[in-house]
Amino acid sequence: MKKFAIAVGLLVVAGAIWSYNVLRADQEPVSATPSPVEAGRQKLHDQLAQSAQREAEIEQQDWNSVTLLRALVAAHQERIQKLTGNSEAGEILAHDRDAVARLQKRVNDLVAQEAMLPPVGTGNQADAGSAANSGSPPAGAKPLASTSPQVDR
Repeated sequence: MKKFAIAVGLLVVAGAIWSYNVLRADQEPVSATPSPVEAGRQKLHDQLAQSAQREAEIEQQDWNSVTLLRALVAAHQERIQKLTGNSEAGEILAHDRDAVARLQKRVNDLVAQEAMLPPVGTGNQADAGSAANSGSPPAGAKPLASTSPQVDR
């Protein structure tokens, strides 16, 4: 009987310690506030995400323009040069290197497409053909509502 009383007593003490820790955990946060370095790193990461979103929008607008894409490549390369050697800028450098590779591939594709186009003549057929192949509508043209042919029923 003594052994049983000791076992029950130990269980009661263990339960009291456990409940104290559980109740205290609800009242006190376990994690500490981030250090200034961590806060700065998180702020830079958020700024990189916003910058990447803004750059994606700009790329979509300039996707068919060789000169504008080359300007974007130059901007990324300039940032790479400025941040080279900064140990904290690894994520930004990786993003810029990926962007340069992607944009340079698109520039090369556009240059190849332009090289494959027939020379633009003075006739209407040549102008219509070059406008259809360039990926952009001719000047003054209204955008189509849909690209599928319409069938009257």
